[in-house]
Amino acid sequence: MNMRRLLRGLGLLVSLAALVWIGLRFAHSDAFSVFERVEVGTWRLGAALAASAVAYALALATLAFAWWRLLVGLSPEPPPKWATLATWCVSQYGKYLPGNVAHYALRHAWSRHHATSHTVLGLAALIEAALLLLTALALALCFGTSSLPLPGVDLRIALVLVLAGSVVGILVLHWLRRHGHFARLSLPRLPPTMLASVFACDLAFFAATATILYGLGHLLGANADWPLMLAAGAASWAAGFIVIGAPAGLGVREVAFVALAGSTLGEDRALLLIALYRLVTFFGDTLAFAIGALLMRRARAADPDGDSATL
Repeated sequence: MNMRRLLRGLGLLVSLAALVWIGLRFAHSDAFSVFERVEVGTWRLGAALAASAVAYALALATLAFAWWRLLVGLSPEPPPKWATLATWCVSQYGKYLPGNVAHYALRHAWSRHHATSHTVLGLAALIEAALLLLTALALALCFGTSSLPLPGVDLRIALVLVLAGSVVGILVLHWLRRHGHFARLSLPRLPPTMLASVFACDLAFFAATATILYGLGHLLGANADWPLMLAAGAASWAAGFIVIGAPAGLGVREVAFVALAGSTLGEDRALLLIALYRLVTFFGDTLAFAIGALLMRRARAADPDGDSATL
């Protein structure tokens, strides 16, 4: 068994253990009685979940746009916009498969139809993941200073290190490319405007998810403010992201959110809120998948030979 399979297997075990923990906490809590205490009607709850799913699908569109912006900035021949966005939305459903890497593999394979090189696709995926993770950690540190239980961490120093690390990484890549150390790989240039636009899209995504969490928390009568939802949401997203093998961070994100926000919201409401949010993200992913599939079908109908560049 190679290292990648071992890490994926361990991540899947962590995901299953986290789901068991969440299930046990639900069983020993009084979470479902929250609906009775705040008198949330069925229709009101359904409408809130539906609206949140649509909002989450729109938030995903910012990440899809960021992916297209990366490819445009790195590729000598920019790929078609709508076909690239559709590919991103459809392939995202692969993250629900065990291993949590199928969406990267699908996106890479389908993007090759637009003659985008392996080097560009690989570098774009690395930059995408690095910026998302750095953004999530920076937001958690900036907005969680007084609300998240992170004892023994000087948040200001940690934030400076995160930002400095990202800047140093970009400068090192520029230096290596300029001195020909990546000659064999033909490393593309990294336009600052591209990186700035992608970072802005990442910020917009986490701000939107925090707004969804805040709205659902308000519906449940939780004592939550928006900065707390931003910090806890971003930190729990990062936790699910770094555990390789956990399908869509299942279980890991829920445990991290309850651990970080449970003391402020109350464990009952934190459990219920993150469970509802998981439903929202699943249906939001499904909506994005459906829209992307329609766009891809339209592309194939417009070009039977398989060139979706006409989309």
